[in-house]
Amino acid sequence: MATIKIRKTPGVCNGAACIGRTQIPVWQLIALHLQGCSDANLLGDYPQLTRDDLKAVRTYYAQNPEEIDAAIAAENSEN
Repeated sequence: MATIKIRKTPGVCNGAACIGRTQIPVWQLIALHLQGCSDANLLGDYPQLTRDDLKAVRTYYAQNPEEIDAAIAAENSEN
């Protein structure tokens, strides 16, 4: 299952869902994707990620849209 790559660790990124071996939050990648950033651009900007990681991010978002949308909204309200 793709979502096995996604983890929440207390004290890491405020407990946000992240790609397991990184500190890159799912909400950040989804926000960039929603702004029109392509997978190729994301992989170029985050060379530690793989296409499978991006698939896991999309799967997690599909299963948890309220969580990720709320995190994006919270980040946007802080800026």
